[in-house]
Amino acid sequence: MNPGVREEPKVGDLITPALRLVRPLGAGGMGAVWVAEHLTLRTRVAVKFLSQELAMNADALARFSREAAAASQVKSPHVVHLSDHGVAANGAPFIAMELLDGTDLRGLLTERRTLPPSEIAVIVSQVARALMAAHQRGIVHRDIKPENIFLTDAGGGELFVKVLDFGIAKSTTGDTSLQTNTGAMVGTPLYMAPEQILGRKDIDFRADLWSLGVVAYEAMTGELPFVGETIGAVSVAICSGHAPPPSSRNRNLSPALDAWFRRACAADVSQRFGSAKEMADALATAAAAAPLPSLFTTASPTSEDEPTRVFNPAVVTPAIPPTLLRPVAGAGMLTTGGAGAAAADSSPTFAKRRRLARLAATGAAHFVARISPCFLDSC
Repeated sequence: MNPGVREEPKVGDLITPALRLVRPLGAGGMGAVWVAEHLTLRTRVAVKFLSQELAMNADALARFSREAAAASQVKSPHVVHLSDHGVAANGAPFIAMELLDGTDLRGLLTERRTLPPSEIAVIVSQVARALMAAHQRGIVHRDIKPENIFLTDAGGGELFVKVLDFGIAKSTTGDTSLQTNTGAMVGTPLYMAPEQILGRKDIDFRADLWSLGVVAYEAMTGELPFVGETIGAVSVAICSGHAPPPSSRNRNLSPALDAWFRRACAADVSQRFGSAKEMADALATAAAAAPLPSLFTTASPTSEDEPTRVFNPAVVTPAIPPTLLRPVAGAGMLTTGGAGAAAADSSPTFAKRRRLARLAATGAAHFVARISPCFLDSC
């Protein structure tokens, strides 16, 4: 092996005395994701490796460590559970996390384009729970978008949401492990609040509420509220605070949802909702009450030890009212789990993933296959 070049992971490698690699799950420019067996707990987890090139980049390495630090501090069943973080025997920085079945919200929107308001309210309610837990710890996620909202089956077709990727999280309490370079624009521009896209140092939890408002708008209408041909044009649109009301793009939406969006994405920070819970409760009120459907159907296992679930494209009517949402016992445990956001195979389309009936996913796979590297100043 050449000096300075680390050995690539392979099946059977022991990452730690308790973690043995089973098979690769996905790979991309950021690194690789593997399924690993936890020898002590006798369960499967996802292991995300940072690529050798990025491991030598101070910003990328800091982001990787920040993801582990922030996610481990947020105690919520709606945040992907991390079980280990360190450097493997081959020198690769890694994060071990629960391994989930499902897909991210981006995959569902690709399949269905829009969702009923009551269904969106269910998703927003559960994302809000994760954000409340983060905000109470003084942590701002700063990258809420469909790719970082993971949908899984809590059992019996009941939808359960996990929030992924705290890699650009910021502490508002002075925690230096969660700080980024001053003046750096971090996040995904189309979902960034005005204060965030301007690189202000004093952003708080309300930046996450703006981003969640944009996600809800996209799910309601199939379009983004603030767009432009360049990042500069997007920035101008965002900072203007003017967007077509949701009902102008989807005539089935009520004026109450227009009012909700105006407050969620108010350019004046003081005009936004006072908390993630308040925002979610207001959306549940504005949305027409309707039950949430079973978004999943169970498919035949593709192997002896891995259950497979696929989304049910025929479901269009929701079945669990937002007011009945509740945490599901054991949802954050390392059972079938993983941090998630991309399918087990590296298929570029949701349709192919559905045909293969393989939606076993991890937030790690999402990280390497989907996320935009906007944590650098050039984003």
